[in-house]
Amino acid sequence: MNNPDTIPRPTALFEAIADSLKERILAHVLPPGAAIDECALARELGVSRTPVREAIKVLARDGLVRVAHRRPGHCTVTAWSQDDLAELLRFIEHLDSFPHADHDNPFAEELIQKLTDRLYLAVGPAFATADQDARRRLEHPASAVSLTAYFAWRRLEVARRTMADTSAA
Repeated sequence: MNNPDTIPRPTALFEAIADSLKERILAHVLPPGAAIDECALARELGVSRTPVREAIKVLARDGLVRVAHRRPGHCTVTAWSQDDLAELLRFIEHLDSFPHADHDNPFAEELIQKLTDRLYLAVGPAFATADQDARRRLEHPASAVSLTAYFAWRRLEVARRTMADTSAA
């Protein structure tokens, strides 16, 4: 008899829509501050508004979008101030510095991923790619990159990108 733990769970429609929107948001196809029209998105995807609304709730819970509760259907991609970004970076650095190999807290990795997604949204897809490459190098056993050097690089890159954004505005 098959083990029920090995049977893949089908993805609900709203989860698939949330994943698709998350990819668009993190790639800045939908940049910070962009409005998300539930009706237009539902038409584009060929679905009713209900799964779109549920997907937006998931993304709002993860901090990737903001919903104006007094204005039904009004949703925007989360935009981050420089202070918000600095605080987010400090928080991620603090969490990342704790060893999670013993898996005492099963939610730690998920929390770090959600916060990292917020950082990628705030800073942009080029930073996300460079950060993922740096993480892979850091995980390699023969890596000469230290965790301290990695965080120093990450802070410097975020500072460079936010300064470039403010000077361009």
